[in-house]
Order: sequence, then C-alpha cells, then structure tokens
Amino acid sequence: MYSGVHMKLLVVPNNLEFNRFRDLGVHSFLVGIRDFSTNFKTSLSVDEIRNLCEKYPEEEIFLSFNKNLFNHELPVVESVLKELDSLPIAGIFFYDLAILRLAQELHLKIPIVWNQTHLVTNYQTCNYYFREGVSYALLSSEITLEEMLEIKKRTDMKLMATIFGYPIIAHSKRKLLSNYFSSIQEEKEERPYEIQESVGHDPYLLREDSTGTTFFYHRFLNGTEPLFALKDANFSYGLVYEDGDEPLMREVIETFQNIIAGKEDKENAVSRMNSLIGSYTGFFYKKTIYKVKKNG
Repeated sequence: MYSGVHMKLLVVPNNLEFNRFRDLGVHSFLVGIRDFSTNFKTSLSVDEIRNLCEKYPEEEIFLSFNKNLFNHELPVVESVLKELDSLPIAGIFFYDLAILRLAQELHLKIPIVWNQTHLVTNYQTCNYYFREGVSYALLSSEITLEEMLEIKKRTDMKLMATIFGYPIIAHSKRKLLSNYFSSIQEEKEERPYEIQESVGHDPYLLREDSTGTTFFYHRFLNGTEPLFALKDANFSYGLVYEDGDEPLMREVIETFQNIIAGKEDKENAVSRMNSLIGSYTGFFYKKTIYKVKKNG
C-alpha cells in the first residue's frame, strides 16, 4: 500500500479506472458502499471492493458509510464491516454513530474517519472522538481556514479538508426530483438538475439516487490558496471530488500536487486556478455570523 510523509490528495473518482491519475502521483481514493452511501458515482458491493483491492494493491482505498442508518439495517452493516476488516482498506468514513459503536464492539482494525459534514467544526469534539478510537476527521466546509488551523493545533487527530468540487449544501432522504416529476406527470431523466433559489436567485444543482436527493452549490470550491496553509500545517489529506471533466481534473490535480511538493508559487498558482475553475473559496475566508432577528 502506498505511503508517504507529505499531505496527500484523496480523490473521489467518477469511475474505477484509478490509473488515469497515477502519473500525477495520486494513490488515494474514496468510494462508496452500495446501499450505505449517498452521492457517490462509484458505490460497490463487498465482492467488488475485494476485487478493487486486488486490482490496485498499491493504492489507498477509503470507503464511505455516509448515510443515516435504520435499525433493521444494522445486522447487514455489521456483517459488511466484518468482511471489510479482512481487506487492506485505508479507512472507513462514517456519518451515523452506529458505525463507530460497531467498530468499537467488533474491534475493527480499519481506521475510521469522522465525517458528519456540517458538525465537524471544533477541536473538543475531535479530541473526544479521538479518545473513542477515531483516527481521522474530515472538517466541515462551513468553517474558516483560520478555524481549521486552530483545530489542527489543538488535536492529535489526523485531519482532512475538502479543497475541490461542488460544495454539498444539504441532503434529503426524500426523492424530491421523482416526486416533482410525478406530480407534473413527466419522466425524470437520470442526470443532475438545476433549480434557482427564490430570494438570492442563486442556482443549485440537484442529484437524486436511491438514498435521496442532494443539493450542491453551482460553483466549484477553489481550495488552491488554502492548500498552501493546510500543507504547512501537516493536514493528512485534501479531498478532491472529480466534478469536472478529465482534462480539467488533471490540471487541478497536477497544480495541487505541485503545491504539496513545494513546486508552486502561491500568486501564480492562485491566479492560474482562478482562471480555470473560478475564485469561489466557500467559507475558507468567510466567517459564519448568527444574528438575532428583531421582531417588527
């Protein structure tokens, strides 16, 4: 299995041909578990995961259990975890705390990754889960770069941060697109759809799968400039969603790899990437401020 001393890119791929990015030094990939993952274009059965590990023995393969679980699903989840524990899996991302409890009860050897999207926001909870045996945390994309660096200083947990892709806004268990097209008696196509928010008029992307409907912001998250600081702070991974076409993704990944290797000038890299994917940096430099609304 690939290992290195520097921060790495963890790619969420559109397909399972991992060799596409090997020449760029990408050796870490995150894929879904069939029936237990949301918003993954590659969700696999245990047998398919076993075959993937055999096909790519030198790569780090992470798996995602990022859906809410029902009680009736727990026996199946337990069985799946037992099978996976015999495979060379680099880590399991979890959303539902049942995964953490099962990992503890089964004494899993596979490292687990705290991935509760909007909740991964502070070092105290990171420290709590670290004491509970959690190895990694994927920090929320709704906190600032400054807050991420502060968390890194105050926890022993290994940290990850999302640096490219369409930001996830929300997820609903409901089949919102199917319900809508059913109500207007039209056929739903198997593709992302776009809606416009009525107040700010911002467009959002919607994707529906067997687990529900996911909302995305319509602009790429550009983590180029933050990556310089994340790398210097010794973050373990930068998460990259393959949300662009392959030529664009190759340029994005090559630039990020050069930043990690210390081969990029910050000003030139930021300028070039702003031209390529836009300058939207999400909440990296934008604090969330809550205000009490006055009546009247």
